Amino acid sequence: MLAGVVLPVLGPGAPTSGLLHQLAEEPLPGSRALFAQATPGPRLLFPGLVPGKPISTHAMTQKLNRHGISVRAARNFALAALAADLPSPILADLTGMHRHTAIRWVAYARRDWAEYLAARAEDQQEGRR
Repeated sequence: MLAGVVLPVLGPGAPTSGLLHQLAEEPLPGSRALFAQATPGPRLLFPGLVPGKPISTHAMTQKLNRHGISVRAARNFALAALAADLPSPILADLTGMHRHTAIRWVAYARRDWAEYLAARAEDQQEGRR
């Protein structure tokens, strides 16, 4: 991409492609890319500002909100789906929430069809009359 580039300061025909290519490939001193290369271990999908640390929850929430993704609604929906399928002790252990909080989520997500069935039966009886 940079091959054959000539800088007017050096005069026409001065070969600069090697130098420019080297500068383009190496990260600038102080850049985040340089810190990411210096830290051992696996590369993070969402690197944070601190080398070797993931992005903070607050920063990730802001980025997602900028793209129209409501983090709180998605979190609550995911928790409700888990609570509908798991007993509270497992939900508490899996998510790290307090056991009382897990009990409330399971109670919230429990599908009690008794009221619905009674209302539907009542509606059907009124429709027959």
